[in-house]
Amino acid sequence: MDEVARTRSEINIQTAPSINSNVADRLPADCPVEILEDLNRWLQVKPARMLHGITGYLPQVALTYPQLDSQPVFPNLPAGGESKPFPSVPSFLPVKDFTNWLDIGSKPTWIPDKKWKEQDELQQAAVIRQMRVATVEVQSRWSSWLATLTNYSRMTEATMNEWIVIMQGGSDEFALRDHYIYADPLKGNGVVGSVVKGQIMRWNGEIISGMDEFGKLRSYHEVDFYRLNRYLHGWFRADVTAEYVFPTNANDPDLESNAQTVFNLSTEIMRRPADPEIDEARKKGYYGAQYIDVFGATKSHLVHYSLCGEFCVAAVCGKDVIPVLKTWFDSKEGRVNSILHNPHEGTSVGDLKALLTLLGIKSDVYSPIPTSPQIIKARLDAGQYAIVGCGINGVGKLKANGKIRHWVVLEDIIPSGSSGWVRVYNPFQNQDEVYEYDLFIASSGTGAGLWITPAA
Repeated sequence: MDEVARTRSEINIQTAPSINSNVADRLPADCPVEILEDLNRWLQVKPARMLHGITGYLPQVALTYPQLDSQPVFPNLPAGGESKPFPSVPSFLPVKDFTNWLDIGSKPTWIPDKKWKEQDELQQAAVIRQMRVATVEVQSRWSSWLATLTNYSRMTEATMNEWIVIMQGGSDEFALRDHYIYADPLKGNGVVGSVVKGQIMRWNGEIISGMDEFGKLRSYHEVDFYRLNRYLHGWFRADVTAEYVFPTNANDPDLESNAQTVFNLSTEIMRRPADPEIDEARKKGYYGAQYIDVFGATKSHLVHYSLCGEFCVAAVCGKDVIPVLKTWFDSKEGRVNSILHNPHEGTSVGDLKALLTLLGIKSDVYSPIPTSPQIIKARLDAGQYAIVGCGINGVGKLKANGKIRHWVVLEDIIPSGSSGWVRVYNPFQNQDEVYEYDLFIASSGTGAGLWITPAA
């Protein structure tokens, strides 16, 4: 058959299709296996990419499988050229915002005006019609779900992702950290099992919320899980899960060569700064292309070594750096004078926010908690960017727990498995770079930064 699946948890390979047979080997969670033969409830498998992997048998429920291509629950706005499809209903959209829109029925308030105007009237009408087909036109199910949200007092916190998962018939998700599966966490009914970070459960879309046994307000996903020959069903904390996206050979983070091909870096997502001072820095052989002379902004010659934040602001605004610095310097606002007259003075979150406000750009606090590539990607897909503080090494590359702090712009994410890939604009060499998602998160540490909503 040569199909590929992945283990949900650590699991024993049996010598025969029976739980009572001998154990041939043990595999870790998220391990790719080739399916050699389908025996109904059991599969004959061989570990992929594992030297001297032993062929044996696993129960079907112990594995997760490639996702079938299907139509999204909500339509994407038609995209032209190289641009990415734009979701008409982002997964992070609050349910309350959606239901408020249903009562009005005009242009969806969360879709940027510029993106909406790219569609002609027929396309706009078709998008609105399909959005209603996916909700109010399955009236009994939609109404029942809204009633459940109201019953658990979740209307203000629920997102449209929950409805999307229900309509898709469930979703695989992985644990962001170790935790328990409960029989009924709101009634204090006991633990039925545990899930280790990176292991994969099946969520059916149902959520309950309330006070747990420790008096804290929590939300829980109803999940099924198979671990070490034991089937588990119960409730797992929603805030420590993320969607599991089945890896392909082309985007698997375990294959380092994919870093060269997962993104097309020859096409810009943002316009990178193109100041002549950047070319001059390269010609002089400086370590960083961002080490530019700020004379054009301050009328004082000074090569500045800590302009990564200002480069990032210029990039998200589609401007060159010197004009941005001049606007800031002429305004005399905040710490601009001390920053631009000290070649080693960097910018804080507050400095960047003030500069963005001066340029008419909206921003709010960036946080990678929970550290889910899907949550971050949903905002990127909705047209936002994130300026994120990361650690780097001496030549400007992202480094886990790096002590040199540096601003970059997070442009895009490809979730894959329990990790993925990120594309960032790195001002150190004024270029886009690709990193494995887990490395990016380890580099960002506490995740100081800002979400940016570009001007319409």
